[in-house]
Amino acid sequence: MNKAIDRSAPVFRINHLVKEFGPLRAVDDVSAEIFHGEAVFIIGPSGSGKSTFLRCLNLLEEPTSGEILFKGRKINAPKTPVNKFRQQVGMVFQNPDNQMIASIVEDDIAFGPENLGVPREEIVERVEGALESVGMSEYHDKTPTKLSGGQKQRIAIAGVLAIRPRVLVLDEATSMLDPQGRKDVMDTVKRLNREGITVVAITHFMDEVTEADRVAVLSEGELVMQGAPREIFKEKDKLHGYGLDVPRSVALSHELFSAGLEIEPAIFDVDELGDEICRLLSDN
Repeated sequence: MNKAIDRSAPVFRINHLVKEFGPLRAVDDVSAEIFHGEAVFIIGPSGSGKSTFLRCLNLLEEPTSGEILFKGRKINAPKTPVNKFRQQVGMVFQNPDNQMIASIVEDDIAFGPENLGVPREEIVERVEGALESVGMSEYHDKTPTKLSGGQKQRIAIAGVLAIRPRVLVLDEATSMLDPQGRKDVMDTVKRLNREGITVVAITHFMDEVTEADRVAVLSEGELVMQGAPREIFKEKDKLHGYGLDVPRSVALSHELFSAGLEIEPAIFDVDELGDEICRLLSDN
């Protein structure tokens, strides 16, 4: 997402995180760091532990062992003020309909700040600012149930922004949306990330992964790969071994590379791929 990332100290430091459900180890000894301003996308096959990992980050699940540090402080501890912590780490879930609380958009967004005891004048300011941030200002007096899926999800993001978080966590937030809704939500997320909000997201749409600063791959609860998107997608065969695909442009660039053409085997942008093909043709 092409902006400065503060790597002087991690927002999250995860050390040997384990989460078990009876005999099932959903998260298996995961250690990682997430830095301020970074966009980290987590991918993996169904059942790989992605959602459980995110729910541990937001303390919706209590880890079995290991530690999670947020800005240097251990948060999975008995005396952690959970509500205060969640003001800084906001989470958006898969189904936008399950996140609507009120019958009017602005009331829905005001719900979080009201529960935090924010003064009324400031709540109005926060609601207006949050709606503007997601490009939904003109919908302040609309009924959420009458909005499209993408619009509902942007309202859900606005509701999180109204509590002024440092980190935005997305648990497959675009999975139930049509292509236009997905694009609208991802455009919003990219803009918020450029403005300084740290993003941690799960997705199964590989074209969204290309927007990340860093990609983490989970398989059977273990962190098996991590790196920049181009580094990850160069390992097409390894990803296939974990049950994951690659974007179509990447797949084609791999095929051209395998055919002996001098082309990078992990090109994300279709226009960039077209330019490379034209260059190869002109050279010959």
